[in-house]
Amino acid sequence: MNEFDSPNFAEYVYPVKSEGKVKMKRMLMVALYVSFILGAFILCVITKLIPLFAIGPLCTFILYLCTWRLVKYDIYWRFNGGMLELGRIKDKKSTGRLKVPFVSVHVKECLDIAPLTDKSVLDGITEIHDYSESQLSDKRIYLIFEKDGTRCAAIIEGTEKIGKLLTSFCPNAHDLRGNAFHG
Repeated sequence: MNEFDSPNFAEYVYPVKSEGKVKMKRMLMVALYVSFILGAFILCVITKLIPLFAIGPLCTFILYLCTWRLVKYDIYWRFNGGMLELGRIKDKKSTGRLKVPFVSVHVKECLDIAPLTDKSVLDGITEIHDYSESQLSDKRIYLIFEKDGTRCAAIIEGTEKIGKLLTSFCPNAHDLRGNAFHG
């Protein structure tokens, strides 16, 4: 039996859209590539080795392969038997797609779970873990929980299955059934 066949299992993987901090990081990375090419060209002109500039595009492509994965990545959440695991997916050449968990939440102990329609709900929260696809998405769900004595919040993209599972596992979940979420 596979874990995907279990009624208490759900998983969702999605790419982060280019907006906000992610967009700024991507623009800074493009500026790094342009400044690398300009620096290489100026160095070749100063040393009078202009034919050496022919390897500039190759070096820029290698720089792109090593650094672009830092600003273009996928996010996932996995619900398994009452535990919600949130993390990032790293693409590695040797091992393939590797899931790296950052936050693990016991859903039964959550203080509040609901669709995120108003950001004022998160006022007074010290730690916010935003694992949503987009800041403008209307399919986001927030979870408020306590970790080491501090109030934390996690924001995820919602699906119909996770809405049903969160409602059945947590008594503080509300307004999740019947909402239009992803798939």
